[in-house]
Amino acid sequence: MDPQALVEEARRLIAIPSHEDCTSIQTYLAERLPFLPWQRQEVGKTVQGRPQFNLHTLSPERPFVINTHVDTVPPLGMPEPFTPRLKEDRLFGRGAVDTKGLLAALIVAVEAFYHDHGTVPVSLALTVDEESTTAAGSATLASLLAPTNYVLVLEPTQGRICTRQAGSLEFEWHAYSTPRHAALFHEVPHPIRLLVSLLHATETALQRPVNVLLFQGGWEHYATPRHARLLAEVILEPGETWEQVERQLQALIRRPPYHEHVQYRRVDSENPIDFGHHPGVEVLAKAYQQAVGVTPTFDSIPSWTDAANFVKVGAACVIFGFGDLARAHSDEEYITVNELVWTARVLYTLFTILSHSPHPFWVGRNPSRR
Repeated sequence: MDPQALVEEARRLIAIPSHEDCTSIQTYLAERLPFLPWQRQEVGKTVQGRPQFNLHTLSPERPFVINTHVDTVPPLGMPEPFTPRLKEDRLFGRGAVDTKGLLAALIVAVEAFYHDHGTVPVSLALTVDEESTTAAGSATLASLLAPTNYVLVLEPTQGRICTRQAGSLEFEWHAYSTPRHAALFHEVPHPIRLLVSLLHATETALQRPVNVLLFQGGWEHYATPRHARLLAEVILEPGETWEQVERQLQALIRRPPYHEHVQYRRVDSENPIDFGHHPGVEVLAKAYQQAVGVTPTFDSIPSWTDAANFVKVGAACVIFGFGDLARAHSDEEYITVNELVWTARVLYTLFTILSHSPHPFWVGRNPSRR
């Protein structure tokens, strides 16, 4: 895998904004790999008057699917987010590690394998809308998948093969009160202070920190605020369900002083998922061993991924990619040249294994898998 080719491909992808409308990047990808039988699948969402769509090459003859999302989060204060910058061995830009660098590795590996062998032994699925709570891309693509599919979802996992995915419960609290003179803030229900107190009570009850995504409230007037809002998330542990956690949250707001002033609303929820050590995982581990020269580490990814929608239709999933998730969505998002190279090498090796032994992992599928 040529490092320069990988960096240049990642540069081109980063330079195409895809935090809102993904039309341009999907058009580029279809034209970039014209030898593949691309099909367009609209996802029921329109941005700036343009219907958003997935690209895929799904075929029963190629039941192993490689998926990644082409959208990114917005710039979020990142300077020059769509002007990729290479500093030493680090390529900076919005989406560099989540997941345009991984997408670049996929493109280069697919192109190289097709050049060498005249075929591509996997299906590809490039989805939109992953960075939104609707996840319309993977939800729509799932309708085309079946229990015969194995799906490798490319996400930055630091090179670990993730056979589990953490769950989460995202929720809102709204606190209300009648404004009073601010000098007497401690004598009346104060929406902001109520939510701060409730946050501490929740962390004590759940025995873990709560991820605060948004806190709104207050004004410049010298009066207690009328309303405050907290958007938060609880990461779910293995064996735990969002229903259990939600019951605890609702029990807390039934207590004084919250019961008369705080309302709860669930925003999103997903239970932890164990994908199992199925044959798709085994063939990826074999490719990793051959490409990297060491035994892979197995782990759980701490964030939601599109795999959650794919397992609902029975597809077997695994999540993998070099790069650190901690860099994603940040002002200093980057991927290293080595991470590009290692991802591409593992993918090329995976293609080689599948082409030499057509679908060897179909036989004896793990009965414990969904």
